[in-house]
Amino acid sequence: MAYYQHGIVTLASDKFCSWWTWWEYAINGLLLFVMAWGSIERHLLIFNRTMMDTKRKRFFFHVLPMILICLYPLIFYFITVILNTCKNQWNYNAVFCELPCYLTDQQVLATYDFIANVVFPVSAIAIANISLIFRIVRHKRRHQIAWRRQYKLTRQLVSIAVIYTVFWFPLTFNGLIITFTSSAILQSIQVDYFFFLLHMVPSLLPFISLACLSNFMKTILKKPRTTIVPLAQ
Repeated sequence: MAYYQHGIVTLASDKFCSWWTWWEYAINGLLLFVMAWGSIERHLLIFNRTMMDTKRKRFFFHVLPMILICLYPLIFYFITVILNTCKNQWNYNAVFCELPCYLTDQQVLATYDFIANVVFPVSAIAIANISLIFRIVRHKRRHQIAWRRQYKLTRQLVSIAVIYTVFWFPLTFNGLIITFTSSAILQSIQVDYFFFLLHMVPSLLPFISLACLSNFMKTILKKPRTTIVPLAQ
């Protein structure tokens, strides 16, 4: 917000640009992986509930994966942005000080970053939630009791997954084209437009969560009751 107000990076220094880029990339990656694992974990909670019925199983199938997927993007981008031996040429007149050097100078690392940290989790979110819907429809009669217990959480998860998929897909698809072709126009669109679609995700998440709360919409849309009482004689 400060950049858009002044048109220049407020703390114009290489150190600030490095940490700003690390924080932006790492947090986006962390949220994406958490959503991907949450989409996969919902299959376990609905269709393989015995995998979470002991503390040991909950640690290995819930706690440990969450710890790893939270640490991975923080460590990965700390190494690639902060500790990388390539020389960053920061531009203080560009948002996020422009691109870190590994994306322009280290093609193998840049390709791995995009495929592993963007394409893979976005695909996992889409595939896991689409398959979840099909599995629920197929097993609804046989698992009617379990489905009723999981309905609210599943509805919320699918709604959030749709938000992630809609706003991450343009960046992912365009990024795939850029990865295997050289197009200055597409790269400009990626940096100037598609990258900022990601900020719509945290902006919309509170509204999605509220809309999925029990009886929230009924309470908001509920009309006041009109009580008719007889006139006193």
